[in-house]
Amino acid sequence: MRRQYHLEGVISRPEALVHPYAYVPFEVPPRCTRIEVAYHYAPVSPTDEPATLDIGLFDIRGTEPHTGGFRGWSGSDRRQFFVERAAATPGYVAGPLPAGIWSVILGGYEIPEDGLRWWLTVSLEVAASGRLNVSRVPNSAGPANAPRNPSTGWYRGDLHSHTEHSDGANTIEEMARFAKKRGLDFLAITDHNTTTHMPVIDAWRDAPLLLIPGEEVTTYSGHANVWGLREWVDFRFTTDEEIHRLLRWVEARGRPFSINHPKRVGPPWQFSDPGFGVREVWQAPWRWYNWESVGAWDQELVAGRRIVPVGGSDAHSAPPAEPRHPHHVGDPTTWLFCEGGLTEQAALDAITAGRTAISDGPRGPLLWLEQDEEARVRAHFARAAGTTLVFIADGEPVHRVELRHSRGEYPVPATQRFDRYLRAELRVPAPGGREDVRALSAPVYR
Repeated sequence: MRRQYHLEGVISRPEALVHPYAYVPFEVPPRCTRIEVAYHYAPVSPTDEPATLDIGLFDIRGTEPHTGGFRGWSGSDRRQFFVERAAATPGYVAGPLPAGIWSVILGGYEIPEDGLRWWLTVSLEVAASGRLNVSRVPNSAGPANAPRNPSTGWYRGDLHSHTEHSDGANTIEEMARFAKKRGLDFLAITDHNTTTHMPVIDAWRDAPLLLIPGEEVTTYSGHANVWGLREWVDFRFTTDEEIHRLLRWVEARGRPFSINHPKRVGPPWQFSDPGFGVREVWQAPWRWYNWESVGAWDQELVAGRRIVPVGGSDAHSAPPAEPRHPHHVGDPTTWLFCEGGLTEQAALDAITAGRTAISDGPRGPLLWLEQDEEARVRAHFARAAGTTLVFIADGEPVHRVELRHSRGEYPVPATQRFDRYLRAELRVPAPGGREDVRALSAPVYR
């Protein structure tokens, strides 16, 4: 038996600016076996203004965080989705369909001046009388504990990517195999505002590389990554106070949390910074806007903040899918120095401890600094021939040297002083008399 609800409404711009999320309730009857939701929207008046309405789902447990009611999110990437006990559209949580009041969540991301009209169709499949066929939804197996490589050392990977579970074009398997082909040791899957990729990752014990589950917490005022936390992180934040509370909540669970692409073409981070200890300072292949991200990082370091640098491709596609951005997984590559071998926990510990470096790709140069007990600093490099080693002290370039050898080390001159921090870059000439960065190190501190 099939039931349908046809619902419609209008979201005004003033309403969305104050309360960007609206909830549309509908009733699920007993013995429901499938929920399908389709929607579309259009500006109330003809306009050239952008119009974007996101969508998700909550069950009878409610819309409040930590109640277990979250059943999925697809942003504006899909116009329809379904949920069953044993299956669901990627990005949505399969499981029991209890009778009661469910809610579609609508997110007013871009609302034209005259408002946005929306239409919803909710279709319900209801079993006839008799025994209801119940399938068991497997639980996540959790992360594999055996190291993928037992050796302490540097490992290369990508901490920011997307799959079909949000707005990516590929399956997890396709992204993983392409990352391995590019020479990566690990890949973080950070789909937007959902966790449905995590059980898939945990169940795939023979994956070609270490897969780290994450969530890109995608608010309308900025994005942030949290890695290794196997529970849904709410994203419906509009105030600084809420973001500050969220950071404390994640930190209490021992997971690193990073501001993503903090630059004007980001989308930018518009909240006040509550004290994030990790920052995505390099996004995609090196372009002019990365100087903006690095410059903002330097300003924080000069102010006395200790911020761990990471990079992320933000890749949304890989072969065989059509490219959605002009870059691939691993552009750039984040290097992590993992103690005791490459495991998920060792990778998370490396981020938290600041044992990171970034290069322009999996085959790019590696650069890191080492400070001894007497505060003497040495730069270590590999695959660096033909680059210029530049030291940055307290926000200013202070020393340059041309590197002729691929591998080696270089001591910072004993006369070079710094009050807050010292970091290093490997640069190459670029058109217009500029320089591009091929690698950068994490800072050392006074």
